[in-house]
This record gives sequence, structure tokens and C-alpha cells, in this order.
Amino acid sequence: MENVVDLWGGSKLFSTIKEIDLSPAELKAIEDHKYFMSQKQGQEVSIEDAIKDFVSHYKDTWIKEKQKKENYEQLEEIKKYMQTRSQEAGYTLSENDAAEEWMGIYAHIWRQEKESLQENGFLSTQTVVQNAKGLHMRPSSTLATLTSKFDCDVYVHKDGMEHYNFILNGKKYMNVKSVLGILTLAACKGEALEFIATGKDAEKAIKAIEVFVNNGCKTCV
Repeated sequence: MENVVDLWGGSKLFSTIKEIDLSPAELKAIEDHKYFMSQKQGQEVSIEDAIKDFVSHYKDTWIKEKQKKENYEQLEEIKKYMQTRSQEAGYTLSENDAAEEWMGIYAHIWRQEKESLQENGFLSTQTVVQNAKGLHMRPSSTLATLTSKFDCDVYVHKDGMEHYNFILNGKKYMNVKSVLGILTLAACKGEALEFIATGKDAEKAIKAIEVFVNNGCKTCV
């Protein structure tokens, strides 16, 4: 069976938490951790603090549990595959042969689905800045206020961005609910932005962002 890859680099030390390249599954676990930390502390915890606490105290246990769960799920997939292939072949396929075939044909597809944004509760959208002046102070403030109305976390990526909160699948992301954070994007007209959201109101937030950005940052819902 495939083993869970430790994307934190095992014993490797990072100079900053932001150097860690997260997968969607890891970010989902950290988002859950962030929620419980916020509930315990009685105030909103930053994504950076949640990552730091998760990596320091919970990531080893999480990795072991994730590996155990996924190994079980893969075994179930192989059992189903063995049954189907045996029926097609007209004889009983051995467990080893079934496992070898499934791993060679479907394992990478299964892994990609498991590590996808959608599978881990994230919605995403691609937009292009339409405002002639880009995301300057006023539209940045409006966007931050807009997303703050929704019960979810929203992050944005732009190619070449210098300031960010975390890295996901090799791309940098910034908290959209931070006015200063959005301003550091220095997004100009015609530049592409990718937004991701997770939480109760993620779908509503994504739709509102699409309307706002695509309408030149002139209206919001």
C-alpha cells in the first residue's frame, strides 16, 4: 500500500512555518485545528499560529491516523476490484494480483482525488481583475469586508506574490479578510487571481467574490 508522505520533511527544520508546502488534506486538518484553537481561546486564531501549533504538537499523530485510514480504504478498493475482475475473468483473482493491478492502474488516480481541494472541503474560483486601477485601497477594503460577512475562511493566490500566509501545493496564499494582506498583492487590471474557501458559507463567499471582481469591484452582494 502507498504510505502517507510527510510533507513537513520529517526531521528537517524550517526557518519559518511559512516554508512548509502544505497539501489540501494537511490544510484541511489545520483549518479544523484552527477552529478548535479559536473556540478554546475565545478569539480568532491566525492561520500561521494554527499551522505552528499543529506542526509542533499534532502532526505526527495526524499522519499516523491518516495513513491507517487510507490504508484501510485502499484495501477496501482492492477487494472491490478483485471481485469485479474475478467476475470478468471467470476465475478468482488472487489478492496479490488484484493489489498489484489496482496499484498500477488506479492508485495514482485515487491519491490525486484524496489530495484534491474539493475532496478536502475547499471550493475555488479563478478570476481576472477588471477594475482599471486594480485592487487599490477602496476595493481591497470592500473585498475584505465582503468576505468577513461569511462564516468561512477565504484565501487568495496571485502569481509572483511576495507576501503570504502559507504555501499550498507550491503556491502562496493570503488571507482575503485582511485589508493589508490584499493590498500587498498589488493586483493590477488583467491579472489573474485564484480564491479558495472552506467552511459553512464557502459557496456563498466564492459566488460573492466572483460577482465583485468580475464587475470591476463596483458592486458586492
